[in-house]
Amino acid sequence: MGRKRRTISKDTKLKVALEAIQEEATVQEIAAKYQVTPSMVSLWKKSLLRHDLSPFEESKKNTKTEKELEEAKDKIDFITKAYGKSQLELELLKKKMNLLD
Repeated sequence: MGRKRRTISKDTKLKVALEAIQEEATVQEIAAKYQVTPSMVSLWKKSLLRHDLSPFEESKKNTKTEKELEEAKDKIDFITKAYGKSQLELELLKKKMNLLD
């Protein structure tokens, strides 16, 4: 069984980057203190110095925008009203079967 990836909060990343910018400790010491790799400390520091805040934002992996979610809900509502619940379930099963082919 594989290990799960550890997620680091945006607040911790920012704290690490700020500490690295202050240069009161070495990158290796900061990395050991927060149990991250020295390369991550350097990456976060560089990102903050370039005003690139993307590493400090919450992960958007496997998430959809609110607009896409609204569109999906609207489609489901339309299908449910037009066909009924049993027809909706049938349509979903057909789509899943097509994905398996």
